[in-house]
Amino acid sequence: MQWAQGTIKMHCSKMQNHHHWLTITFILICCHLETNAQSFELLSQANQVYDEHEWERAFDLYTEITADNPFNGEYWHRLGLIQKQQHDYRKSIESLKNAIACGSHLAESYYTIGINYSLLGDSARALIHLRQAIRHGLSNREERLLNDTDLDRLRGLDSFKKLIPPDTSKTTSRIAQWHEDIQFLKNQVELTHYRLPDFYPQKKWDEDFKNLTSQIAELKDYEIIVALMGLMHQIGVGHSYVMPPSSGKHQFHQIPIELYDFRDGIFIKQTLPKYRALVGKKVISINGISIEKILEEASTVAIAENKIMKRRSSLLYATLHEVLMTFGLAADSNTSIIGYLDENGEERTLPVKHQLFSPDTFLNRKTMEGWVSMDNTLNPPLFLSRLEKKYWFTYVSDPQIVYCQINEIGNEKEQSLKEFGENLIRFIETNEVKALILDLRFNLGGSGRLNKDFLTSIIKSEKINKHGKLFTVIGNMTFSAAILLSTQLDQYTETVFIGEPSGGRPSHVGDDNEISLPHSGLKAYASKSFWQSPVPYDERNWIAPELFMQPSSKEWKQGIDPCLDNVIEIINKNNQVKP
Repeated sequence: MQWAQGTIKMHCSKMQNHHHWLTITFILICCHLETNAQSFELLSQANQVYDEHEWERAFDLYTEITADNPFNGEYWHRLGLIQKQQHDYRKSIESLKNAIACGSHLAESYYTIGINYSLLGDSARALIHLRQAIRHGLSNREERLLNDTDLDRLRGLDSFKKLIPPDTSKTTSRIAQWHEDIQFLKNQVELTHYRLPDFYPQKKWDEDFKNLTSQIAELKDYEIIVALMGLMHQIGVGHSYVMPPSSGKHQFHQIPIELYDFRDGIFIKQTLPKYRALVGKKVISINGISIEKILEEASTVAIAENKIMKRRSSLLYATLHEVLMTFGLAADSNTSIIGYLDENGEERTLPVKHQLFSPDTFLNRKTMEGWVSMDNTLNPPLFLSRLEKKYWFTYVSDPQIVYCQINEIGNEKEQSLKEFGENLIRFIETNEVKALILDLRFNLGGSGRLNKDFLTSIIKSEKINKHGKLFTVIGNMTFSAAILLSTQLDQYTETVFIGEPSGGRPSHVGDDNEISLPHSGLKAYASKSFWQSPVPYDERNWIAPELFMQPSSKEWKQGIDPCLDNVIEIINKNNQVKP
């Protein structure tokens, strides 16, 4: 009995202790919740006064916030900008270095630190941080470096002058102007490109630019431009290139045709009305030289993301007269002779007069204004019917599929990409839908940061995110932000890819910096960011379709889409494709 009483007392004591700890735990949880609620309210207040430029109040709030949470670089970055506004430059530098340590707003943080050091009179440290800002992709860098009055103390320094375009008024000779342009391009690419030596060994890079500079006097202007195109081509990155000049004193000339690579050869897809006879004809030569020889030479200066994009851009560069003259493939004339096969398979030739170059045939999805095209039919097929829209979808009642074309990763005024994705899935969930076709074959990219909003809708749909119910059409124009979306679809959904290999790599260097050469006006681009595929060590050169479908010229002329037809056949046969 005494043992039992002792046991009861012991259990009662344990229960009292347990109750005591439960009480303490409950109080701590309540305090924690209360603290989090206060922090969230504090953050909302801080954001509001920051947006309203109430710097003193914002300073107090962000000082408290960073003390409570020193791990969020966004808060340090804002505190640093506030301190700069308050002319407390040294404290601003400390806060912005904390932002950098968190990996937040690197370019802007380095830039503002550079400004702070400039205002403090420390030119050496200012220049170090300005270079770091540029290396991390500082936006609008030339405009800001040229016009920001906070940097006025640096403008007389030679090391600062290397960051901005040279003063063109002091250089009058042709050779000296080209020398300055070439050196400026070299310096800017070295400064802004993502890990340039990994793509173009420094020793070879230096030697190649030195060799070009030594030949300026012997080369014509257009030959120098094509040589620069070739140097940038050797980087091997699709967003790093010299644009063939489409304006200014060095504007190139173009054979007014668009070449397209069909399953049965190279054909003329569109041209001016006076050359209507060439539309839909197979090209065999230009100026008596085989089209494949022309493309082989053009490919050495074309956009070099992978062999798919190189082939596509070579089709454009093969029509540029200055490129052809540089490689000895054309005479100095205003006309090129196009060799083609007529309806009976007989070889014919037609002289075509050049026009000033425009990149629209490469960048536009639609037929050029005023041109005639293989696309122009009274009843265009779905994939050609609404190329002017960024995205759209329609229902094909037989066999109950939704066809959705996304031609650009961007927002329409009437409907954001996120809203479009939500509406698309809402339609699928409330209707009899057996499959969804996403068509990205004409999508050259846009803003990759918008992909998530659309992708989330697809992932969440249990009805359509199944193997054999989701298909994605890709092709040689699927590039940049569109290749990111394709890669994400590949990783996070059950899609089946159909069509042609993509024009972009799943893991690639993008986000090009524009570089304007001061004398010639040439536009060059240097990629600043590495976009990693969701899959580690994804070294694919393109996304390959499970179902390879390259259209023939005959199918295109007849408005037949082998990709859509193949999916319809699969659905009708109820035959799921095996992974």
